[in-house]
Amino acid sequence: MRVALSQMTSVPDLNLNIKFIEDSIKDAKNNGADLVLFPENCGFMGRGADMLANASEEDSHPTLIASRKAAKKYNIFVLLGSIAVFSSGSKRSKLANRSLFIDKKGNICGRYDKINMFDANISSKESYNESNRYNAGSDIVVVENELGKIGLTICFDIRFPELYRELSNLGCNIITIPSAFTVNTGKFHWEILLRARAIETSCWVLAPAQTGNHYNKRETWGHSMVIDPWGNIIVEAKQKQKIIYADIDINKSKEIKNIWGRI
Repeated sequence: MRVALSQMTSVPDLNLNIKFIEDSIKDAKNNGADLVLFPENCGFMGRGADMLANASEEDSHPTLIASRKAAKKYNIFVLLGSIAVFSSGSKRSKLANRSLFIDKKGNICGRYDKINMFDANISSKESYNESNRYNAGSDIVVVENELGKIGLTICFDIRFPELYRELSNLGCNIITIPSAFTVNTGKFHWEILLRARAIETSCWVLAPAQTGNHYNKRETWGHSMVIDPWGNIIVEAKQKQKIIYADIDINKSKEIKNIWGRI
């Protein structure tokens, strides 16, 4: 199976981001990918008030509509790392940070709302309070299809190993971690956390990431990666917008789980 991870710099402009996503889906298909993955906040990235102003109900979200059409047109699986949708019961006052898995016919076959909110004081000048704008999810999600058993997570979830242990126990051989990691934490923790999650679960880790400057001083670390179930980095994107590719064998996950008696 060939996977494509699209590293991008989402901006506060839905149309520009959608065009990038559509082009990436086409390029991934032309390069033989079976699945193309995008990072957290791939549809729009801006201040909290702007995120709310540009959010939609799931079924009418422009990013999702365009991605479903492109998935069907190019006959390829697509993971939207996350888009901001109105959270049920919130009366449009709060959002869900939702990852959506789209099959080759353009159907939604999995949705996951980020469980662990990014509430952190990185420094005196950099703090984040995701729970002010978003409702946390509660459901652990596994998508099963011809590609394998795929566990869905998002960014800050990576710091909570119990979630990944449960996904491994549920039989996953692939785990997705679409992200928008800060530069200050990314340069110290991104690689080591990704490799740790792969090693402890014996799963492939697919981690498409945001990179660069998005608005004002908001910057992300990049370094999208594919990591095998032994913890080896197969491919890495560094800090430019680009698509990286990897050919993965899901049987490798089963083989390594057998070593540790995890099956």
